[in-house]
Amino acid sequence: MGTGRPLKASGDEEISPSPFYVPMKCLEITDKQDHYINVDVIVEERFDLFVNNVHITTFFASPVELKELALGFLVCEGFIEPGAKTGPINVASGSIHCILDIDARELATLTYQQRCGTTSYRKDAACHIVSDIRFSKDAILNAVEQLKEKGKAWHRTGGAHTSTVCNSLGQVLFFCEDVGRACSVDKVVGKALLNGTDLSQCALVTTGRLASTMVSKAVNAGFPLVASKGATVREAVELANKSGITLVAFARKPGMQIYSMEERIVIL
Repeated sequence: MGTGRPLKASGDEEISPSPFYVPMKCLEITDKQDHYINVDVIVEERFDLFVNNVHITTFFASPVELKELALGFLVCEGFIEPGAKTGPINVASGSIHCILDIDARELATLTYQQRCGTTSYRKDAACHIVSDIRFSKDAILNAVEQLKEKGKAWHRTGGAHTSTVCNSLGQVLFFCEDVGRACSVDKVVGKALLNGTDLSQCALVTTGRLASTMVSKAVNAGFPLVASKGATVREAVELANKSGITLVAFARKPGMQIYSMEERIVIL
């Protein structure tokens, strides 16, 4: 597990500025001594999302890739379909504004929620995944291993989540980090869609527990498979079975646990 660590742990490591974290002083207490050290602490900022000038939700997120965050969120929460056209997404002064072809009166009925990237929009409208793609066990395990390898903010602070979009060979196509688990998923989905990626031929691999809200995001985005090194919950498994998505948890070499649609996994 990553932890906030000294800025120059090795004595000659370069200190590079990052929007993800800032240096701060803390008192470190060990079994040998107590002393003050400088560590990297991850940044969490507030961003309000407006659709057609209606306030939809508030993100507490890392201050990078905010257009990707907005687009990914709108797809993952069921506001729009993957590949749907949107108006320009503008970011300014802690606000993200987007124009969609949605009745503003419908948006206004949403209950205001202040979370790290979820709403109750279209909560009862479950999608169903149709995809004939298959993934090998090794491809999934290798993709999960790359979460740690690519997570630079996680290595520096211990406070970041990582999500990737991978192809059927387990190769990482897109990668995002964020202080919030849900926001890391939204960002990588948005990044993939902005690049014209067909998510029905990809897997979503992410850190942390696969709760029902996370599986719901994967389903709305059109992924046939979602995987994590962490655990899952009953409601997520039920949703995965209902939606036809393959849910993989505890993916740690040399094995994994498959909770739904195991026919998409090729065990060589």
